[in-house]
Amino acid sequence: MLWYKAWLETRSRFLTCLATLTIFCAVFVHHAQGLLRPEWTTDYNRLLLVAQQFIVIMWVLAVVLLGMGGIVREKANGTSALSLTLPVSCAHLLGVRIAVGVLEAIALGVGPWVTIFFVSSAAGMPVLLRQVEFYVLLLVGGGLAYFAMAILVSSLVEGEYTAPTVAFGLVLVSAIIFDAWLRPYNLWRLVSGDYYIDRQTYLLSGFPWLGTLASVSVAALMLLVSFKVIQRREF
Repeated sequence: MLWYKAWLETRSRFLTCLATLTIFCAVFVHHAQGLLRPEWTTDYNRLLLVAQQFIVIMWVLAVVLLGMGGIVREKANGTSALSLTLPVSCAHLLGVRIAVGVLEAIALGVGPWVTIFFVSSAAGMPVLLRQVEFYVLLLVGGGLAYFAMAILVSSLVEGEYTAPTVAFGLVLVSAIIFDAWLRPYNLWRLVSGDYYIDRQTYLLSGFPWLGTLASVSVAALMLLVSFKVIQRREF
């Protein structure tokens, strides 16, 4: 029941984002293929990097939206009575919500690249499966920190529009600050593949396990703080 409840709360956002990402990737790649020749391998690989840049933007926006909601939002809207009567703790509710959100975030990362893979194969310009795996792992592995940040903000900030505004503001400000002063540690550039692309072939070379592990660790820390915050709040 808890899993179904969490799914119902995010279903419309998830399906809308998945459809948007999938349609965008199919149209973008199909249109770009009409401008390329099959032998232009380097240009096509560069196209895939550009596609990743756009996917990252939409994916981050999507996972931040998925991270919104929960018991704090329900309390602010006066609709928390049902959740609070369930025979489980608020931390348990949060845990189920996070699990559903992570699965949805993974689906949002896999879906677009599966679409690109099949569209490219149908057009006679197949993408290396290893490159697809790299891009998906960069997006999902590195980018889960954005989802965790959204969960933390939604656990701290009440309000229908205040929490999303704060979350999107943090994404923008962090990208600007890190790009200006801490560029080697810029998470946005990690997930987009900027640091790991060969500028001659435009193929990803060498997966950044250390950077991805650091991002996942930060995400786990933020989720742990979210649990502590929810456990200490009075509902």
